[in-house]
Amino acid sequence: MVNSMDSHNLKIVLILAFGFSLAGILGYITHRLKLSPILGYLLAGYIIGPYSPGFVADVNVSEQLAEIGVVLMLFGVGLHLKWEDLVNVKNIAIPGAIGQTLVAAACGAWIVYAIGWPIEVGIIVGLAIGVASTVVLVRVLSDNHLLDTLEGHVSIGWLIVEDILTVIVLILLPVISTFAKEGNLPLIELLETLGWTVFKFLLLALVMFTFGKKIVTFILMHIARLRSHELFTLALLALTFMIAVASALVFGTSIALGAFIAGMVIGQTHVKHQAAANALPMKDAFAVIFFLTVGMIFNPMAIMENFTLFIGILAIVVVIKPLAAFLIVVIMRYPVKVALTVALALAQIGEFSFILGEEAIKFHLLPDEGYDIIVACALISISINPLLFKGINFLQNSIESVQNTYNPLVPNDIPPVFHSLHAIVIGFGPLGRAIAQTLEQQNFDVTVIDQNVDTIAFLSDSHQRAVFGDATLPTILEDAHIKDADLLLITVPSLNTTLKIIQVAQPLNSEMKILARANYLTDQQKLQNLNIQSVCSEEETKQAFIKMVDQIVKEELEA
Repeated sequence: MVNSMDSHNLKIVLILAFGFSLAGILGYITHRLKLSPILGYLLAGYIIGPYSPGFVADVNVSEQLAEIGVVLMLFGVGLHLKWEDLVNVKNIAIPGAIGQTLVAAACGAWIVYAIGWPIEVGIIVGLAIGVASTVVLVRVLSDNHLLDTLEGHVSIGWLIVEDILTVIVLILLPVISTFAKEGNLPLIELLETLGWTVFKFLLLALVMFTFGKKIVTFILMHIARLRSHELFTLALLALTFMIAVASALVFGTSIALGAFIAGMVIGQTHVKHQAAANALPMKDAFAVIFFLTVGMIFNPMAIMENFTLFIGILAIVVVIKPLAAFLIVVIMRYPVKVALTVALALAQIGEFSFILGEEAIKFHLLPDEGYDIIVACALISISINPLLFKGINFLQNSIESVQNTYNPLVPNDIPPVFHSLHAIVIGFGPLGRAIAQTLEQQNFDVTVIDQNVDTIAFLSDSHQRAVFGDATLPTILEDAHIKDADLLLITVPSLNTTLKIIQVAQPLNSEMKILARANYLTDQQKLQNLNIQSVCSEEETKQAFIKMVDQIVKEELEA
């Protein structure tokens, strides 16, 4: 029997009730202010945390829930890791991200060491502030209509390299911890520790991308054939957490790193798009809890007690880091607009910095005060990042005006973009198959969406664009690149499904033409009311019957 709201049984409920409510309100406000909602979530966490007056949520319970958020976020990073986004800009993204990260790490380590903290703490802080927030970067590029431009592609590729570097640091945390505890560790022992750590990770990767991939594919393909969203989501979560836990228990890696590997493995299966769609709501919910927890344990007094360190780290994030990125891009002979966009897009830190900081705390490599400084710098950098972007045109004009001659050459590794006609066919039965073949003969780039996993597997193995998933979900349509589509053809027989697809698709691309299938004349009328062109099988059948009757009557009369 529950006698009080302070009962242990209600701790999780209270965190979810107060946390989600405040996060929703403050997230809405920050979103309306053209800021990242992460800022609102962090502030909401601080309000319900022990360092602010009023209701105080249970930090220990929140941290356990946040672990789920970390697992799902790292799973999402692995699942959405698109090597093609990196390949096209590899000549600038790889050296640029590595160079900028080294500059940020060196400056951060120097400042931290200068105030008397251990060098390993400085390295962790420097590496933590070297990686930008994916959520903030994508949001600011989208708001400024730069996501699908050259500068947007370079920024995304750059961020992918930063994410990979952070994963490498997560792998090496046990080595850094051993070095910090042992002090002057002999070189041979250090190399042995490093080699053993790398060997275990490589063994984990080998197992997961060979036998593990086959097992995961077998399970998900069989579940997908049942067309049950609940079972598919359950199997997805079970595999993710089992791989994460097994990675920690068997190979000695962190659970977060195991989740990243799980995401990469599932991302290579034919069901990856539906997997991402099913995991998204839960990932987003627990990501909010993660940010709430970060805000809860944030102690603002750490800023006053370490004000010099705070100013120094903040300067690295919003001045030195973007300046290093700008110089690298300009030196590689990219336009000023690209250099400014990349520099300002990366002038912030977020979720990966928090994850790296929390993992470092577990290995006693980062004091609480250092983590508080990272959170404070994230709060400020996320807040001012959209404001910095508003000055891009002014900065570009100012820089170009002081140059006597400026004629940059865009490197050859960026292929010219030619827009070919793109069509999406939903449903790959006999009708959808015939339509796809006709469009391909007309030189259309065709993407097929279907819920038959065997059909999608066959198409993918035949090197045809195909997405397994429910086309009523916006994430599935986005994976099919609906924003670039010129034509959407809906061949599914159900009118309700067709209407749902249209309702989701039109806001994503209002310019494309839509052609739908209608079984009955009443269905065709409903589609016409939405200004949707349709082909009615009942009408076609009626016309065919009339034509055949006329033919039979004519033959009878002639006889």
